[in-house]
Amino acid sequence: MRRIWKPEMPQVKFGKAHHFEGWYYKMVDSAEQNALALIPGVSFGANRDDSHTFVQVLDGRNARSHYYKFAVDEFSSSSKDFEIAIGSNKFALEGIVISVEDDGGSVQGELSFGNPIPWPVRRLSPGAMGPFRFIPRMQCLHGILSFDHEVQGSLTIDGREIDFSNGRGYIEKDWGREFPSSWIWMQSNHFDEKRVSFTASIASIPFARGSFTGLLAGLLFNGEIYRFTTYTRAKLSTPEVSDDRVAFTIKSSRHLIEVDAERAHGASLRSPVGGLMTGRILESLDSSIHLRFYDLKKTTKELLFEGVGRNAGLEVVGDLEELGAIEV
Repeated sequence: MRRIWKPEMPQVKFGKAHHFEGWYYKMVDSAEQNALALIPGVSFGANRDDSHTFVQVLDGRNARSHYYKFAVDEFSSSSKDFEIAIGSNKFALEGIVISVEDDGGSVQGELSFGNPIPWPVRRLSPGAMGPFRFIPRMQCLHGILSFDHEVQGSLTIDGREIDFSNGRGYIEKDWGREFPSSWIWMQSNHFDEKRVSFTASIASIPFARGSFTGLLAGLLFNGEIYRFTTYTRAKLSTPEVSDDRVAFTIKSSRHLIEVDAERAHGASLRSPVGGLMTGRILESLDSSIHLRFYDLKKTTKELLFEGVGRNAGLEVVGDLEELGAIEV
């Protein structure tokens, strides 16, 4: 049970049929010339024969991805702290050690992370999912392990060395049976003002015999994390989506965020369907997010922050007509 309050640790029982779990590490170098996502994970089908572990790599600047597959027995994890291993590759909150290679490419190197800022964990709200974490048989659960952190070290990708020292990083994760039928996801921690990070997920959530639009968004600003979520009764405008932009507003009782994101070309990633990594989605690491953050007064609103987040991750997937406004 204590793992509920440590969302970074493996949450899916190892070998549980038709379930997956994946950790998402995003790194951008100090010159912002390279953006990379590394996604280690486990995929469990009906039995061990169709289960495996993996490391998925997304090269954001070249809009290219690669999937390194490992036997399920090559996965291991610590029982006390978050540290997972896939073969000789190690992943933790403090950093990663990676050495993967096949006919399609290679990645080698070591990175260390400093001063991560996670979504707060409380007794009745264990991480980003809040009290929804206690609802059994949720289709997909989400964790935000670091809004922003320092990166040191280098990686050699397909023979090209990239120095990530003094860069910035972000970590999140997902686990469950499969991703929703439709969703919008975005994230950036590269604003002109340091230590500002924004992430938002809007998704169609199956529940009972129907579904609802779920919202999970967080803004790190001035050392504080502002939450805009379904369980905090935040409001959401109907998202406006075109080929080149995504726009919406989210509102809590005290604050308002206006979002206008520009879409960029992405690469195809594998995604979970019934625990198996048989789905396909497009993700960009080269989009941008224009934010306006307001403090709401009785009759007016005060602009606290305005900026454009660069090197933004962005996904727009499925039938977006399923994603309606949230009026509380």
